[in-house]
Amino acid sequence: MKAMKTSTETGNRKLILTRNFDASPELMFKIWSDCKHLKHWWGPKEWPMDECNMDFREGGEWKYCLRGPNKGDESWGLAIYRDISKPDKIVYKDHFTDAKGSIVENMPNMVISVDFTAQDSKTKQTITVVFDTNEERDKIVEMGMAEGMDSSLDRLEEHLVKLTEGNL
Repeated sequence: MKAMKTSTETGNRKLILTRNFDASPELMFKIWSDCKHLKHWWGPKEWPMDECNMDFREGGEWKYCLRGPNKGDESWGLAIYRDISKPDKIVYKDHFTDAKGSIVENMPNMVISVDFTAQDSKTKQTITVVFDTNEERDKIVEMGMAEGMDSSLDRLEEHLVKLTEGNL
């Protein structure tokens, strides 16, 4: 297994993922708030986002599907935006759903806060995931969420390079 570029820590009901990017908070915010960007990086390399529909506003929804390498491998999600503070923070509640958009009751839901902090010409991105219980956090961690996000953020770095080089 490769070394992760994203630092991770767990706290009471939390998983915190931190990574620095060579981009402004404004650009990072834009990349998180538009399907035309998300389709290039959301999801691990082996599970890229195949579908994305977004109403980016407080109370709006983001529906997405990650598709795996084998026929029939898919993971559907529904995010409901709670707080949007451009260009500093995006907060949403994320649910596992079925293909019709119904929430899967036996899977944890998460409140995810993505914070963008300027550091010189770079951005420190902190993703704080809060679960209802430590057991739910542990279940998602065991499913590989940290490694999956690290892979996703590798893809985000690649997308940023293409953007800054004018290749998108």
